[in-house]
Amino acid sequence: MEFDVESFTKTYKGTSWFLDSSYFKEFLKDIKNNELIKNLIFCNDYLKFPPVVTYLKYRSDIYNTKLEKREKLALGACFGFLFKFSGLGYVDSKSVWVGDKVTDIKNASYFTK
Repeated sequence: MEFDVESFTKTYKGTSWFLDSSYFKEFLKDIKNNELIKNLIFCNDYLKFPPVVTYLKYRSDIYNTKLEKREKLALGACFGFLFKFSGLGYVDSKSVWVGDKVTDIKNASYFTK
């Protein structure tokens, strides 16, 4: 999966600081895993489970503490860009309560076509 970093920072203003984080670097590596992308899409489409939450469970090795507010927002923006602007064909999103106690993410979005 290709992720246009320049377009990402233009679309989601205020995220350029996140590009240097270890979370972003791991995200870029992980989205090249086609099996992971298929699972994120399945959970999104059929279970209405936000991809960011599926990803947090998949990468519980690095997401094992509370995230700062701006980290949560930037990670959510990564998935918004991935699903809506990277060729997956999603056009809208729906925010739902997830209440992840480990990362302290309260709401996240799943995406619709």
